[in-house]
Amino acid sequence: MGDMTAKARVADLVIAYATLVDATNACDALDEVVVAADSWASATDLLRACGYLKVPRRAMSKKIPAEAVEAALTNPGTVFRKRFMADTPWTPAAK
Repeated sequence: MGDMTAKARVADLVIAYATLVDATNACDALDEVVVAADSWASATDLLRACGYLKVPRRAMSKKIPAEAVEAALTNPGTVFRKRFMADTPWTPAAK
């Protein structure tokens, strides 16, 4: 899923976005996740702490949905998630 990752910089923060298999590892359990951190490495550490294990080492795009960026910037350092392609709000991911 390396082509479903993106990174953007807003001021001094890196916004990391990815579509990943959730912690249940069920075959159809895909989450969209986003987090604002000081670097891609810090962002991937935060994602792993929430149970997302197959986090790519680098982003493949710079295109992040505007609502994902907005969610990430509301509370930098918090991972936000929603089900892939769902029309639901972004919510903090459980750790």
